[in-house]
Amino acid sequence: MLRELFGNGAFIVFTAGHVIGERYQVLSELGEGSGGEVYEVLDLRSGAVLALKIQQPRYLESTNSYGLYGEDARNEIAMGTSLGRISGVVTPLDFGDHRGRTYFVMDRVDGFDLGEFLARAQPVSSVRSAAVLVQLCTVLHQIHSRGFVHRDIKLENALISRQGVVTLIDLGNSLPSGKEPEIPAGTFGYLAPEAASRGVVETSLDMFSAGCLLFRMLTMEFPFLNETGYAMARRPLPVDKLVNVDPVVRRVCVAMLEWDPADRPTAAEVRDELSSVLPEASSPAPPRLSHDPVRWWWELLQRQERVPLSS
Repeated sequence: MLRELFGNGAFIVFTAGHVIGERYQVLSELGEGSGGEVYEVLDLRSGAVLALKIQQPRYLESTNSYGLYGEDARNEIAMGTSLGRISGVVTPLDFGDHRGRTYFVMDRVDGFDLGEFLARAQPVSSVRSAAVLVQLCTVLHQIHSRGFVHRDIKLENALISRQGVVTLIDLGNSLPSGKEPEIPAGTFGYLAPEAASRGVVETSLDMFSAGCLLFRMLTMEFPFLNETGYAMARRPLPVDKLVNVDPVVRRVCVAMLEWDPADRPTAAEVRDELSSVLPEASSPAPPRLSHDPVRWWWELLQRQERVPLSS
């Protein structure tokens, strides 16, 4: 049942059958976060099943404040459009305004986020973690090469399909590299030590966060849990948690979590290092499992393709 409307579209919860933008009929809710609510929708014009992300409803904010909150959604639309030729980034197909809330529509990924991927594996093996990071860092390399920093890499912002394909989402906090942000961005547990400062954003921020993501998949724990939002005091990495991890994967993970941003590897370096632990084309076929990035990699090699080293 829909909650009673308050003001211009506030407190509304979209349920099955509700039509957004006079075109997209809600089938089910896929999830929500600080950036907005995501629904599975039916395009009444084309008949395609898509995903729609819409700005969070307005509660007690002023009209001006609520309008500013929509900037993240508009920034995500702009970023997704400008980076649309990058494989592994969701491209907005349509966008608009519904009851004062900004929304955009994208392809529906038949899968779930890496948070659920981890919850099912508990923990993720070294080789499967490497296969995820190879894909994620291939995407990040292309984003960084175009001069942008994602600023919110975490398990919940990466999807994995039934075929094992990784897609990066939630570009609303992205900024050009070298720009000084008005406010810090990111998620506790994934924040680089320098993230809370007012300095310019650099690609090394994403690499630290990706290192936290890798550490979590391998150990089910955060390497440095910082819940305050303030710069962390320097502390040693709990490398003992990685004792059973493949040596190459362990070395790369430790390097990504270096305290000094200048000491962290680039996305391309991580991708190339972790590729070495994945199966070769002549290897026996991995088991045919759902949502398996290792199987995806092996099938990629069978098609005589390679993960691009630069683009």
